[in-house]
Amino acid sequence: MMNAFPAPLRAVALTATLLGLGCGGKTEAERRTFAVMMTATAPTAPNSYGWTVTPEAARLSVGSVRFFEGRVLLSRRLPRFDWYSLVGGTANAHPGHYVPGDALGEVLNAQTVDLLEGANLGDANAVTGAYGSLELTLVTPTAATDPLNLLEGHQVHIRGTATQTSGVAVRFDATVDLPKAIEGVRFERDLQQEAGHVRVAVDLGKWMDRIDFATASPPDVAGVSTFPAGSQAQNGLVRGVEDTSAYVVTWVEGAAE
Repeated sequence: MMNAFPAPLRAVALTATLLGLGCGGKTEAERRTFAVMMTATAPTAPNSYGWTVTPEAARLSVGSVRFFEGRVLLSRRLPRFDWYSLVGGTANAHPGHYVPGDALGEVLNAQTVDLLEGANLGDANAVTGAYGSLELTLVTPTAATDPLNLLEGHQVHIRGTATQTSGVAVRFDATVDLPKAIEGVRFERDLQQEAGHVRVAVDLGKWMDRIDFATASPPDVAGVSTFPAGSQAQNGLVRGVEDTSAYVVTWVEGAAE
């Protein structure tokens, strides 16, 4: 799924929109800001392979968050065959045609986020209007954004324990790096000047749903398994992190916590 414009041009589009407010622009949008919070929801049921996952740590390196007017539509066509279904579980419905449209807001802070604790990503520089979608960019951490090296140089770092009904347990430690932004995350809201903030809740159950933990590496001396490159477990985790439905974006009335 490709955006109509590269990220730098979309950023320019937002700047042009903001400047247009003072230059007789065609819209009647008004400047505003709102906080963007990020948190997580824990898995509530066994995944597609029967593993009950208990995350012990889940961190990611968040870069820009951009809001667009374009809405996310699901295709009515039958989905194409997805080879990942052979190695990473069943994929969700394929998105249909998506055009971001005008940029309406952005947060440009880069930081390490502990999903189990939650974090404030910063205030979005934005305008009023009909919002339809969000783009989330994960970036490689730096010494400034991850001084304790919690991410070990990766965009996503998650560890925990997965248990089968048979009693088999796998302690795991896994990482993910994405080559592109997570585009077309649904967020539909006619946003004016009301008080509130945006909450992005990462569904860790969807991150973990496609993983067969039996395909993880043998445990090391500390009893911890990893996900080898090209393994079903690694491919399943990548697909989960890429899944736009794993990011539930809502508007919360009132001041940010």
